[in-house]
Amino acid sequence: MSRETEEIAAPMLSAIDGFNRGGVESALPFLDPEIEWRAPPEWLEDSVYRGHEGIRRLSAHWTELFDQYRLELDRVVDAGGDRAVILLNQHGKIRNSADRIEAPIGYVVETRGGLVTRVDIFFSWEQTLEAAGLAV
Repeated sequence: MSRETEEIAAPMLSAIDGFNRGGVESALPFLDPEIEWRAPPEWLEDSVYRGHEGIRRLSAHWTELFDQYRLELDRVVDAGGDRAVILLNQHGKIRNSADRIEAPIGYVVETRGGLVTRVDIFFSWEQTLEAAGLAV
């Protein structure tokens, strides 16, 4: 990973680490107060969450669905300019059941001034790479 890509991805990686360790409030310092968080096309709730309050609303919804949830980094890909692709695996336990999920998830991330300003989410790595204009 180039130094530029590393710098672009760093705030989102810190937000993910914060979220995994302490929930949404631990992730917010790495997210711009005006962040735009775009849900996957398959998402049934709001398609765009804006600002820290939007992220809190999304997290509250996610907390209703899962007793446990964490993200595990697979790799970071340069997407050009001020963007990076972050490919992750999500792991969770569905609330009030023994059912677990383990599935890929991808983020196309934009940063500015050391904060994440926009995240586009996809439920497949192929969709994520395609959305970023990268060959699959």
